[in-house]
Amino acid sequence: MPIPVQKGGSPKPASLMEKRRRFSLDPTLQRWLIVGGTVIILTIILVTVLIPGRIEMEVGQPSKYDIEAQRDIVDRPSTERLKEEAGREAIKEANLSQANYDISPAASISAEDRVDLIFDIINKQRGAVETWTQESASNIDGRVKSLIPEIVKKIESDLGTRLSQKTVETLLRLSDDEFNAARIGAKQAAGWIMREKRISKETLDVAKKEAEDIVLAQHASEETKAALLEIVEEQISPNLVLNPGKVEQARESAEKQVKPVMILKGQTIIRRGEIATPDHIDILHDLGLLSPTFDAVTLACIIVMIVVLLSGMGVYLYVYRRDICNQTKPLLILGTVTVLTVFLIAVISSIPWDGASFLVPASLGTMLIAILVDSQLSLLAAVAFGVLTGIISGGSLASAVIAMLSGVAGAFAVTRISERSDLMRAGVIVGTTTACVISVVGPLTGNYQISRMWYMGVLNGVLSTVVTIGFLPFFENIFRVTTPIKLLELSNPNQPLLRRLLMEAPGTYHHSIIVGNLAEAAAEAIGADSLLVRVAAYYHDVGKTKRPYFFVENQLMQDNPHDKLAPTLSTLIITSHIKDGVDMASRSGLPESIISIMREHHGTTLVPYFYHKASESAKEEVVDEKDYRYVGPKPQTKESAIVMLADSVEAAVRSLSRPTPGRIEGLVRKIVKERLQDGQFDECDLTLKDLDGVANAFVRVLSGIYHPRIEYPDVVQKDADSKKVHGS
Repeated sequence: MPIPVQKGGSPKPASLMEKRRRFSLDPTLQRWLIVGGTVIILTIILVTVLIPGRIEMEVGQPSKYDIEAQRDIVDRPSTERLKEEAGREAIKEANLSQANYDISPAASISAEDRVDLIFDIINKQRGAVETWTQESASNIDGRVKSLIPEIVKKIESDLGTRLSQKTVETLLRLSDDEFNAARIGAKQAAGWIMREKRISKETLDVAKKEAEDIVLAQHASEETKAALLEIVEEQISPNLVLNPGKVEQARESAEKQVKPVMILKGQTIIRRGEIATPDHIDILHDLGLLSPTFDAVTLACIIVMIVVLLSGMGVYLYVYRRDICNQTKPLLILGTVTVLTVFLIAVISSIPWDGASFLVPASLGTMLIAILVDSQLSLLAAVAFGVLTGIISGGSLASAVIAMLSGVAGAFAVTRISERSDLMRAGVIVGTTTACVISVVGPLTGNYQISRMWYMGVLNGVLSTVVTIGFLPFFENIFRVTTPIKLLELSNPNQPLLRRLLMEAPGTYHHSIIVGNLAEAAAEAIGADSLLVRVAAYYHDVGKTKRPYFFVENQLMQDNPHDKLAPTLSTLIITSHIKDGVDMASRSGLPESIISIMREHHGTTLVPYFYHKASESAKEEVVDEKDYRYVGPKPQTKESAIVMLADSVEAAVRSLSRPTPGRIEGLVRKIVKERLQDGQFDECDLTLKDLDGVANAFVRVLSGIYHPRIEYPDVVQKDADSKKVHGS
């Protein structure tokens, strides 16, 4: 940037403002730096809370410190022991419960196969008996009887089944058809019983009785039935086997029913000098106190969580409040309040006391954001503060819900705040809401101890409000924020500038009061900031106090000093009240929003009286219109445009000799049209519909001010005039 050079050639020192512009950052970069700085600071706060310092400790060694839990965690070793014990008991009970036993599919197959084998052994010997059929009956009987013990022994040795000789003899003497029918009947009876009936030691006799009924129902001789019954009964045995899946399910169910043993925040884990056990080491490891390396995963999760929460607020601003999103100051306030609130949450949550988590000042942050930035944005902030409170409190759902709802209550409680005393009402709302939430959350989470601390909610509301009252002036002064409370304070007639305006320029003061009423009504009609325009209107002409008698409303029957001045000098004096007023407002510490309206309320309008006077006196010379216009800038906001119109309309209507409603409306719309055609609204977002609403509001208020009055009769009027003359 080139250095300005004076006429003499020596370099001209750069002004302080030029230096600031030279080294100032791009506004977009400033906003990104604010966001990045907020993320970094919040990360540092959460890392300090969630990733504690590391200690060295080994099993069998004495502890060098008294170590307390910095958050609620599960006592894993104790919980696992309880689960193992519950699992063992569940397995014992499962082994004794018949419901956990199933019929073995192999039992029926085994029974049928054994019957088949018995009949196979007997059938082999039946072939020998058939070859003896030519011998005498006495010889056959003798040989059969000698063969039977061998068959009985063979069956017992091969299958472990001991049959009577009578049964074997009966089967040996059957014909082929009878033998095959007996085989099938025995297999079916044994297989069905073993397959369909749940047989235990206790129900074995019942099963055998059912088998007897099946065998006796067959078509065979009594001897054959008796033989078959003996074979079938020998095959019936307990057929239930333990189902390992059901046993495992019972064990898992028992372990799940074990409530975890909790180590509460602030509880002592190990005392100084105490010998460390494996349980101590496990607990300290779960707390993250023994990790030898930096917990990168936790750090990444913290950063992602912060970015997600801030992105939610950022999306809202970008979509619904682009004006805030594009300004540096509101974002800086938002970041500062967020960091301050989270820091206080972390500090209070670190107090080793059960009730500390109910004092986290989430409502402090939401009230400040609602007052200083945007009320709807504060609702999103309440969600963010609730989530962060839950995480900082060791994953406590109750703490998160209480913080979130108290924050929401704080946001709603200050939406229509107009005085600092209204903050006490907000404190009552926050305290009552928080107390109710604490009372309800306890039973819902199964922790009835919480409900007994409802009074902490009341204390939370009181403390949050007190801290808000303390911080609010700090933010108002440091960031030059115009809050409703600040505006109402500035509207007090005892404010130094207003007091000076009243004393030194009473006509201008009266004019400003009417302009304020007009501007307020117009702002309400189109949804602009009515309080801001009213207060700004009170101050818009304070620059006239520097030369009050050069303005017609303050001349009070005196000679007009402009009659002796050139039009150019008069114009300079008239237009200089803008610069004078801005300088006075800046020195007095008025908010920038009011100063901007003071700077813009004349825009680049023409000073018509002196322009026409100069044109008449110049005769043939050309008068440059630019020399008779205000330097601007033009109104940048609806509020500035409203004050411009209210100022012009009030002065014009005051000059009407007979201000009837019709004449007032005609004059108002004429002035609005002239300002529109002059391009004074080109740089603000005032629409034609807004202009119509503004004009209607002006007409309504001015018609009320300049309404017709009843004239006195001549006698009464003369008497009144006489009293005025004699000063009574």
